[in-house]
Amino acid sequence: MSTLSPKKRMLSAIRREPVDRIPVATYNFHPFGDFPQEPGYLLMLKVLYEAENVGILCKSPVEHKGGRAECLQVDRRVQGDAVLTITRFDTSKGQLQMVHRKPKDQPGYCVESLIKDDDDIEKFLSLPAEPSLPDLSPTKEIYEKLGDKGLVYVDYDDPFYSVARWFGFEDFAVRCIRQLPLIRELVEREFARIKVELKLMLEQAKGYDFLFYTVGPEVATPPLLPPRIFETLITPYQKDLVGMIKKAGHLCSIHCHGKVKTVFDQFLEIGADVLEPMEPPPQGDICLEEALDEAAGRMCLMGYIQDQDLYTSSPQEIREKVEEIFRLAKGRTGYIMTPSATPYMFPPPERFVRNYVEFIRAADTGC
Repeated sequence: MSTLSPKKRMLSAIRREPVDRIPVATYNFHPFGDFPQEPGYLLMLKVLYEAENVGILCKSPVEHKGGRAECLQVDRRVQGDAVLTITRFDTSKGQLQMVHRKPKDQPGYCVESLIKDDDDIEKFLSLPAEPSLPDLSPTKEIYEKLGDKGLVYVDYDDPFYSVARWFGFEDFAVRCIRQLPLIRELVEREFARIKVELKLMLEQAKGYDFLFYTVGPEVATPPLLPPRIFETLITPYQKDLVGMIKKAGHLCSIHCHGKVKTVFDQFLEIGADVLEPMEPPPQGDICLEEALDEAAGRMCLMGYIQDQDLYTSSPQEIREKVEEIFRLAKGRTGYIMTPSATPYMFPPPERFVRNYVEFIRAADTGC
């Protein structure tokens, strides 16, 4: 008989406290939003709620009003079997435009970046720098519905990513090397705004054990950019923001797919409570045992069930992977087993459903 709820077990692992068994959770697969509307996901949701020992990590977007959003226009139009989302900013120096394309039942991607040249940078700099007003009311509603079944993620901006996301990435990577002072100026500008918004979010979060998280640092990891860029444009800013979160009594997580070995020490320097989602090689470059040894109780790790495997493996292979991870993490705390990504196909492939159900059942009965 388990002694801790899925939520309490995850919180204990994040705090690096003793646990009665290895915590397990779905990664942003939950009974809110689009999933219950898609019949293909209903079996997964049913099995999830039948599982006593499998929790939920639910990302809840924070609504923002005012600030830069006042200059924002968003239009959507159908193009064949895809949906185009056209984002425009009206600035005092002219219009900026970004286009995102999402094919039916597939992930979307950017086909036109917002900042394409130096003139666009000047337009971007002319946007209002005032912070927006965050509203955590929808997040609190999800928190109450989720109860002891899981944790609610609260998203805060990363200053580096708040700049990088508006560029074509190749152009941005080159500018980080050749125009570092300019990129730092942009990051500093975003940092000032984000600190104010985060303070407002923390004030609204009093009395709730949310898990704050940010997604930006993964675009600064090798081989995308050299470690010195991470050390210069991620670590000092995140260290400050993480310090604010922890001072307010909350836990925080950094989201970073891919290869983290060469900057692992930077995550420890930042002081975040969680690094996720750890990916096994070859997508990642550090095995779970090595990462747990390196973290040495200073940071919780989350992940290591590779998302692609859920689409391509057999149920037996998924069960064997779950059992292997239980063996590797046995006797430790500071680890939560989760898939490395959110389910994204609508409807989901039958193989994916079978494998996800097997993951839940194997994790529920494992130890």
